[in-house]
Amino acid sequence: MAACAPSKVEENSEYPYFDENEYENIIPSIGVERRHVAKEGQTCADFCQRAAEKLMEELGWERESIELLIFGSPSKDYIQPDTACVLQGKLNLPESCMAFDMTLGCTGWTYAMANACSLMQTGFIKRALVLNGIMGSQEACYYDKTGYPLFSDVGTVTALEYDLTAAPIYGVLGTIGKDYEAIIVPDGGRRSPVTEESLKLVEYEKNVKRNRLHTFMKGMDVFSFALKTAPKCTEAVLEFAGKTKDDVDNYFFHQANFYMVKKIIKKLKIDPEKAPISMRDFGNTGACSIPFTMVNHRAEQLRNGKYLNVGTSYGVGLSWGSLCFETENMIIPELQIYD
Repeated sequence: MAACAPSKVEENSEYPYFDENEYENIIPSIGVERRHVAKEGQTCADFCQRAAEKLMEELGWERESIELLIFGSPSKDYIQPDTACVLQGKLNLPESCMAFDMTLGCTGWTYAMANACSLMQTGFIKRALVLNGIMGSQEACYYDKTGYPLFSDVGTVTALEYDLTAAPIYGVLGTIGKDYEAIIVPDGGRRSPVTEESLKLVEYEKNVKRNRLHTFMKGMDVFSFALKTAPKCTEAVLEFAGKTKDDVDNYFFHQANFYMVKKIIKKLKIDPEKAPISMRDFGNTGACSIPFTMVNHRAEQLRNGKYLNVGTSYGVGLSWGSLCFETENMIIPELQIYD
């Protein structure tokens, strides 16, 4: 695994749309003190490319040997073509490399991993790259104090290689599509195209402004969904894998906010030391949050020895996914900083 973040950092203590004393009250709950934000002209595809180049170098992989590339992110460079196709070209991968996007948000890593594993399990594809990215600073409105201070812009890559002797990767995934409006960007698709009205900022309450191209979230509905679903699917994947909670060395939860992750850990009755929280310096990293937490908060451990891990994500869709997977002596470069 590898990860990359832009060099520009924004401190939430300097965010101008918090009311007096609001920073002191909000930060302990969301757990985000600062965020990494893309400069003009940068996208998360750039960060994914940098991370992938570094990881391939450290793995010693020849580019011609990579047969699958999945880009899991709602933050596409273009409506068409798929960003995966653009990255296949920029990374100089072979024309025989299958490349496609999965536009899921917070569950982008678990879903992309499950798809990559399914395509690889016959042995037809030997090597794959799963890239995930987020442009949170653009998906949330700068004038929305309930959303903007939460998100960073980052990219990650997970490299997979087919090996008959490897331990299985178990997955449990699901969807509650009837609740799709709980997290939504209302305009910009074919159902509701962009109009002049789409660009107008609407003030919903003091210091909460958005237009219809920004993400709208029903906070309490999402909180209830996460608190019910994350423990349930974590337990389901352990049952599927034939493991107990105590067998697991690391739990990597989607880093939605500090309070939510703490509640999930408590509900599962697992050791908090096994479930790192990575939001203080990077915030909610969307589809990247599981691999990003692994790179930034467990790299030293994961590079040395064999560990059983569970990664659980939940969010836009509404969708969820849990993977139970074993790692041994992982190759994890230091966090790449994109200037």
